[in-house]
Amino acid sequence: MNKSQNGFAQKRNRSSFQRTNKLLNKHGKAYRSQDVKSFKKRKHESSTAPNEAIDTTNNSQPQPVLSQDHYAELLGSLKKKPRTYYEELLGESSEDGESGDEISEKVEENTVASLSEQDEDEISYDESEEGEEEEEEDVVDYLKLNFGSDVVLSSKEGLSQSNVPHALYRIQKTSNVSDTMSDVKTLTDLLNLGIDPALVNKWSSITKQIKSKGVMKPVSSTLFPYIAAGQDLLFTDSNFENQAELIKLLAFHCVNHALKTRKTVLKNNSKISGAEDADSISDDMRDQGFTRPKILVLFPFRNVAHKFVHQVLKIALTGSKKQVSNKKRFEDEYGPGESEKPNLSKSLSYQRTFLGNNDDFFTLGVAFAKNSVKLYTDFYSSDLIVASPLGLRSVVGAPGDKERDYDFLSSIEVLSLFMSDVFLMQNWEHLLHCIDHLNLQPSSTNHTDFSRVKQWALDGHGKYFRQNLVFSSLAAAQISALFGKECVSHRGLVKIYPHSYKDILSQILYSVRQVFSRMRDRKEGESLADYLTTGRYQYFVDNVLPRLRGSDITNIVIVIPSYYDFIRVRNYFKRENLKFSQLSEYSSNKTITNVRRDFAEGTVKYLLTTERFFFFKRYKLQNVQQVVFYECPVYAECYLHYLNMLSNEGAVSTLLYSKLDGEKLVRVVGERQCKQLLNSPQSTHVLMSE
Repeated sequence: MNKSQNGFAQKRNRSSFQRTNKLLNKHGKAYRSQDVKSFKKRKHESSTAPNEAIDTTNNSQPQPVLSQDHYAELLGSLKKKPRTYYEELLGESSEDGESGDEISEKVEENTVASLSEQDEDEISYDESEEGEEEEEEDVVDYLKLNFGSDVVLSSKEGLSQSNVPHALYRIQKTSNVSDTMSDVKTLTDLLNLGIDPALVNKWSSITKQIKSKGVMKPVSSTLFPYIAAGQDLLFTDSNFENQAELIKLLAFHCVNHALKTRKTVLKNNSKISGAEDADSISDDMRDQGFTRPKILVLFPFRNVAHKFVHQVLKIALTGSKKQVSNKKRFEDEYGPGESEKPNLSKSLSYQRTFLGNNDDFFTLGVAFAKNSVKLYTDFYSSDLIVASPLGLRSVVGAPGDKERDYDFLSSIEVLSLFMSDVFLMQNWEHLLHCIDHLNLQPSSTNHTDFSRVKQWALDGHGKYFRQNLVFSSLAAAQISALFGKECVSHRGLVKIYPHSYKDILSQILYSVRQVFSRMRDRKEGESLADYLTTGRYQYFVDNVLPRLRGSDITNIVIVIPSYYDFIRVRNYFKRENLKFSQLSEYSSNKTITNVRRDFAEGTVKYLLTTERFFFFKRYKLQNVQQVVFYECPVYAECYLHYLNMLSNEGAVSTLLYSKLDGEKLVRVVGERQCKQLLNSPQSTHVLMSE
């Protein structure tokens, strides 16, 4: 063993023992002596381990044509300091429920424009910090030492294209993900993946895809081998057509994980009870975490959680004796209601998203027992937690809150984010806050049997053994950044994209002159945050707004996806005494009615609005003569929604974009046009819709 490895082994064993010893001060001599014996054994094995080279270098990674992984990784470096800056900027205005006027008053004296006045030392945009790099190197060595030389850390290795082409998707993966993963076609394939035999039989009885069509539909057949292997997964082709199948697949995996964990614990309980020396517990009987909950699934609305829990009940319950506790209460609180009807005046995607119970504040504990499932269990007595980011955030709380609790999240082994793109339209900060509190050392040991806690949990490496499943209908920089930063399972990482994207230009109803204006390139030494915020803002003020002010055209809608940019532009309009109205997700119904009326009558020239306002309201505006997109919207449907309001002759739209907006731009114009817009030496392009 070389000096660096030997130094790491001593450092790891010493720090591991110190952490464990600190937790054990309250828990008796019997277990203390057992842990010391285990520690000495591990120390001896580490000191006599063969000398293996540890390669943590980044492999070259051929990126797909329009992938913005680099962009996402840089955005992922904007950690707590920039987020804290924005929180200070907006005060409490980012909390849901406040009107636009109230928010305006709070930030009037502290606008985003003051970003240029901030001391550069106050906001750090470094991609990584020295301490974090050392920690990741230690973790790589820890995993190799305990689990073999083929273990890699996803965050330390680049992605490569799968060597085996897939008919439906483009697959990227880390090197420890096998290229021989084959789709699930038979029940034997499920058994070979380690699925509980009872669940395999149950799956065959509830699925309709038996015999010639296989046991799973194509999307599940592709995804499930990676999911069953415990690898992190980012899937960006979730849609309303395959949503039901993905929910069933997720429920199947969650039930399998919960029941296998339960069987292992019961089996070891019987071994311990039958042993002569009950205090002597071997390392292979360490089968638990600090707390009972092992699975956390986050949904944006109750209607999707309702579908998921129904699938869980259908898969988990077998035999004639089926018991579900609190099912009536669940149906009352999560069900659609008798009078629920779709809003036919809205688009089909809006109806599918919000049909049913669209409340976004909920938490639900689920516990599994023999032939029964209990709903509304206490978190510490639950195997599965179903929640929304807002609901979970209310429980986790914030520093200074009198009542807050997150110890029940200390042993999460499976995290699933379903419909992650919708989280972008809610409050992304809630999601980040909840994930920051996963797999932390608990502050209380009331629910912990340390003699059964897995060693890697005691060593504080829980997040490297947590599987993360992220489902989204689109690829977005925030989602990619979250996946790259938080999803670091040692089992490997897989990203699955559709082969191609369909544009929405053919769905534009009227003849519109569409101007695509590319902002300047990023300057050498300019931080990514400055480029994406101040750079875009300055380009809009210097190049776009003067043309709008000098034009005789009225009734101009300016769509600003980011709420922070919305605040910044709105305050500029106020300083310049421009006559405008505003609509955001915080606007009251009365304000919306008045603004729509004034805009239709032409009493104001500009209307500033946000993409979140479009997502939750989908209102149609009258007499729109021109639309300006401050940034390419996350949802291509937002672009289509506003362009289909331009029914006047000679209508014009303008979209500002940068070379880093390929993931969003491709959904608007398609791959061929997107390549031209990104790579052309010209910065302005015009497309005409017939």
